[in-house]
Amino acid sequence: MRNLFCLLFLFLCSVSSVYAKSLEFAIVSDSHLIPSEHATLFTDSEKKLIFTVESINKNDNIKFVVFLGDCIDKSRMESLQSFMNIVQNLNKPYYIVFGNHDSYSVGGIPKEDFSKFVHQYNRRQPKEDTSFYFKASKDSYGLIADGSSYVIPGKHGRYIPELLAEMEKLFKAKKHSMIFIFQHFPLIAPNDNHSHETLDTEPYFSLIQKYKNIVLIVSGHFHYKNLIIDDNGIYHISAPALGSRASSAGSGCYELIKVNYDKSFLSKPHNIKVEVTDIRP
Repeated sequence: MRNLFCLLFLFLCSVSSVYAKSLEFAIVSDSHLIPSEHATLFTDSEKKLIFTVESINKNDNIKFVVFLGDCIDKSRMESLQSFMNIVQNLNKPYYIVFGNHDSYSVGGIPKEDFSKFVHQYNRRQPKEDTSFYFKASKDSYGLIADGSSYVIPGKHGRYIPELLAEMEKLFKAKKHSMIFIFQHFPLIAPNDNHSHETLDTEPYFSLIQKYKNIVLIVSGHFHYKNLIIDDNGIYHISAPALGSRASSAGSGCYELIKVNYDKSFLSKPHNIKVEVTDIRP
């Protein structure tokens, strides 16, 4: 009887290990890159981005990287050129979210020009669409959601109804897969800085409450580290800033996100755990 119990225990452990899985990826927010005016010198923001790329490349567990917007401090082509010259050295798939500092048509880089330029360096980034999804792993998809303005820069983001309709198509089509959402403007403000709040969030909240397969929503913009789990078990992760404008406490780093789950992940939150780790220069 004792031997039978031991065999049963070993069998259950082996089954558990088969179903237990994890996925690790990196997020980089608000690098606010300022390009150097000298060919042989780097600015502080360039140095931090170079460190980030080198650090990520050394970690074989990282499957992909998402830049959460405000990649550059001013919407100028020389800034974008410097940013892409650095991040193209990543040895992982990477994707870029639009922030309010990155692209706008009045006095900056229009979105269509920004996307086309990035696409030349990174074929995974669409040439035209600023919101899109990608296959993150066998069990998951990543969604890049653009809430920034097309015309002028603004501190208030907004996710328009047309985008929410396209997002719902993905949620329905991939209802048996985990969904990770990456955006610049958060749904839940991580602090009381009302000047950065996202507008008209009610339709977005109503949408995500309908689907069990949405695991996390990662955002930047506030330069403030925080993690909130809502009533539906969705992790709302606010990332600290990496770059030279990273004045808020906890900033000056990028983050690793590890999602631990098993095959019954749709019965959240019991079967999904998310770990967030800061990586500093």
